[in-house]
Amino acid sequence: MDILSLGEKIKKLRKEKNMTLKELAGNRITAAQISHIERDKSHTSYELLDYLSEKLEVSTDYLLETKEMQSKKITDNLILQSEIYIKSNELEKAEQLINQVLQICKEYKLIDNYGKCNFLLGSINLKRQNYNLVVGNFEKALYFFIKNNDKENIFKCYLNIGKIYVKEEFYKGAISHFDFAEEVLLESQIEDMDIHKDLYSNMAYCHIKLNQSDKSLEYIEKINKIDMQNNVQEEVNMLVLKAKNLLNIGKYDDSKECFKKALELLEEEENKTGIANVYLTICDIYKDLGDMEKVLEYSHKAYDIKKNDEDEQAMNSLYKIIDAYIESKDFDLAKKYCKMVLASSIKSKNKFNEYRALKLYSDMYRMQNENILAIEYLSKCSRIISELGDDKTLAKIYIDLGQLYSDISKEKELEYYQKGVSMYKTLEII
Repeated sequence: MDILSLGEKIKKLRKEKNMTLKELAGNRITAAQISHIERDKSHTSYELLDYLSEKLEVSTDYLLETKEMQSKKITDNLILQSEIYIKSNELEKAEQLINQVLQICKEYKLIDNYGKCNFLLGSINLKRQNYNLVVGNFEKALYFFIKNNDKENIFKCYLNIGKIYVKEEFYKGAISHFDFAEEVLLESQIEDMDIHKDLYSNMAYCHIKLNQSDKSLEYIEKINKIDMQNNVQEEVNMLVLKAKNLLNIGKYDDSKECFKKALELLEEEENKTGIANVYLTICDIYKDLGDMEKVLEYSHKAYDIKKNDEDEQAMNSLYKIIDAYIESKDFDLAKKYCKMVLASSIKSKNKFNEYRALKLYSDMYRMQNENILAIEYLSKCSRIISELGDDKTLAKIYIDLGQLYSDISKEKELEYYQKGVSMYKTLEII
């Protein structure tokens, strides 16, 4: 757990390897120069650092790591260990570690971790029901979290202080802190509804205790709205499930009615993601039924909703559009949308989606008996999949390349079959 300067690190490593100053210096510099470096009396060039790191068998990054960087890494690990101790109710061990961290944080001015330590001390004293110390701990933590603009932890501090005041029946003080917590919650746009409900239920309780019925009802109404939102999603899920079952047994009109109700609920909520999911579900059902026109209709609808987001749903919509055009043998349109997937994948540096787009190109050229182009795109796929380390997929690509070369080059055909079979054997698939 030592925090060392560059010179101290070099000296420590040299002694661990039983090297003399002269041995470390070699023909590069003098022993006296090494001595100066070890006492931090002399600066080193990058070239010399490379030489020393090679001789001492460590990375240059390790040697360059400052005391501040080392202290941050050490305190992060100690904080993580203390959190585990708190969860395991080993509070004394946790407290000892936190006190070590606080000393390092003071020395190296680690504001973020100093705040976290005080927060954890508050959590320990909360478990011990030592409420006077708890408030002090959270207030100290709050000071550092505000300096660091750490919204999530600022919220937690205000909420916890408020809860302590509720236990002590100091309801006005609790409401004051809950109000601050609500402001932070709305600013930070935290989407976990359980957190919102926890805060609002505490606020409602405090206002009841202070005979402020109107304010209490205001927060109860907020909780009801959250519950209603959750129920909307549940109702949508049930309607979609029912629609799928009705469609599978041939009751098309009833199925359409269920899908329509689900979409209306989502439109009221302005839930783009939910609407796109419903459209994609409808696509899958129509694909199973072999109705490619409907697949195209609903996949286009899903894409129109999500195209500006460029997220996973947008990509899934595009894949469904491409699959439908390939199924309909409309390769020109399929390639048009494939080009969009490829451009988006390269822009977002998503190698797997880039592979999928190139594979679709290869499949289309293969279906059109343009095997040279199919090989070109499949070879690009092999390079990407090799980078990703997916040996099973790579073996399959090699077998496909072997098949494509069957009418072009027997030598290449054999080469790729051997590669694929060899990989399958290594993977114990055959």
